[in-house]
Amino acid sequence: MQNNLLTLYRQALPSFRSGVFFNTYAYPTKIAPESIAVYIATHTDPGETVLDLFSGSGATGLAAQMCEHPTQSMLSIAEKLGVDPKWGPRNAILYDISTYGTFATRVMTNPPSSDLFVKSAEKLIRDVDVELGHLYQAKDDQGHVGTIRHIIWSSVLTCRQCGRDFTFYEGMVSWNPLRIDSNGKCPHCGARVTTGDNAFSMETKYDALLGKSISSRRRIPVLVYGETNGRNWRRTANAADLDGVTRIEALAYPEDTKPQPIEWGELYRAGYHSGISHLHHFYTKRNFLIIEALWRKAADYENDVRDALRLLILSYNATHATLMTRVVAKHNSSDFVLTGAQSGVLYVSNLPVEKNIFKGLQRKIKPFARAFSYINGCTGHVKVINQSSDRLQEDDRTISYVFTDPPFGDFIPYAEVNQINELWLDATTDRTDEAIISPSQDKDANKYSHMIMASLAEAKRVLKDDGLMTLVFHSSKADVWQALASAIEDAGLDVVTTTHLAKSQESFKQVVSTGSVKGDSLILLGKTEHKSGASIGTEAEPVFYECPNDPYEAYASYVNHCLENGLRVELDARDAYERFTSFGAIT
Repeated sequence: MQNNLLTLYRQALPSFRSGVFFNTYAYPTKIAPESIAVYIATHTDPGETVLDLFSGSGATGLAAQMCEHPTQSMLSIAEKLGVDPKWGPRNAILYDISTYGTFATRVMTNPPSSDLFVKSAEKLIRDVDVELGHLYQAKDDQGHVGTIRHIIWSSVLTCRQCGRDFTFYEGMVSWNPLRIDSNGKCPHCGARVTTGDNAFSMETKYDALLGKSISSRRRIPVLVYGETNGRNWRRTANAADLDGVTRIEALAYPEDTKPQPIEWGELYRAGYHSGISHLHHFYTKRNFLIIEALWRKAADYENDVRDALRLLILSYNATHATLMTRVVAKHNSSDFVLTGAQSGVLYVSNLPVEKNIFKGLQRKIKPFARAFSYINGCTGHVKVINQSSDRLQEDDRTISYVFTDPPFGDFIPYAEVNQINELWLDATTDRTDEAIISPSQDKDANKYSHMIMASLAEAKRVLKDDGLMTLVFHSSKADVWQALASAIEDAGLDVVTTTHLAKSQESFKQVVSTGSVKGDSLILLGKTEHKSGASIGTEAEPVFYECPNDPYEAYASYVNHCLENGLRVELDARDAYERFTSFGAIT
């Protein structure tokens, strides 16, 4: 095993946006289970138990199960890394405070039969479509009745020059080539306009669910995409579409529908979140009614399939059924490209999209069925515990290996993001134990470090003396890295070596954030008092990740060097990049 581990940490672990589980459900900072499985099968023997302190999407549990039946991608990763994993079933114990994360993990690691799920899902969608499918009817570009595939809505602005309203789509979108800009031209007076110097139009409407009038940003449909007898079409929204929206807005909510308040924290923005105080404000009325109907009818199914149906609904809900769904204009594209909500935020764009939920859910049945069929053939046991990992239930020295991916400081407020799904479960995450840096929760870097340390100390207690822990981490801020380093030291753990996770595609925040970092660090930890027994390198043969030409990856190399050598992380990513640019390397 020692030689295997030495080889394993000499190069980056590949991670990718594909695989058995990729198209099932989204979760912030999700890692492919296939990649984790290679680490588990290299660090442990079949039948042993792996622990995850911050299980999130449940990828570690799925990875433990996958060790029994390695896929071609797992075999390829192992071959690329030059390691010889011991394939066979493993068990896993997963802790997380997230209501949605643990719900999804329980379903995925202990699913119903694939055939039963498919039959039930198709019936659920069909039954609600019969009841409410008419809400997606619209006349096509030839005057025939068709089915809406999706509608692009637009924010409305008021021109400061002429005082007239215009849609963001009219003023800021141009065709041939297709572009979406933050500045444009008023269609009425021709004045140059930007989203910064022109007020967004607001409207006051009666909210029947709250029993009062609310003021919110005005949005109207601008483009309708549909299908008629197998022919796809697109047309500009017209008066009939606006009348249809008015009719749907007048529909009554089911009698016992409860308004679910949003608990805002770091993600609230006074502009595009104006008027969004409750869950139903994140939806068009049409899509809220349809999600609610699906949710109610799913409750009629037996327990073994009911939760799988609910996960199917939630897998589409936050990412594709709300106003956070959006379009982008890609280079040389002749039309808008549909995409889901941005991961890790609650962003509502100026061109939100209303998708046909029935069509979307129908497409998601197949990837879930494929994943369930795979797990149906696995024998490894996964225990999912919905509580903080600073109070582990396991006895001392009973865990062979830990693979964990803790919250990255202030990177993503998971509980705030996940409430869009958790409010449907009627059980939101208790944020008291959320280990993040959060001004709204009065948690600074020191508090965060202490909370991470408490969980790591518990991991040390339950780890066998020769047990190791792989910790995945990402940040562009020196104080966050230092908080982690302090947590590791105070927990009585020692950095044995490091490498990094090479992602095939970065998250949205990693792409756009100033001073962003490519790739997460993978940090191998062992018990301090047993360091010599756990070490996989020597002074004569140190394990280093060479500094690359890419400054974004070079920051990860710099941080890893500091962690391995007990040095203080002094530089933020932005500062490190400046040094790299000036000198060609971080020194």
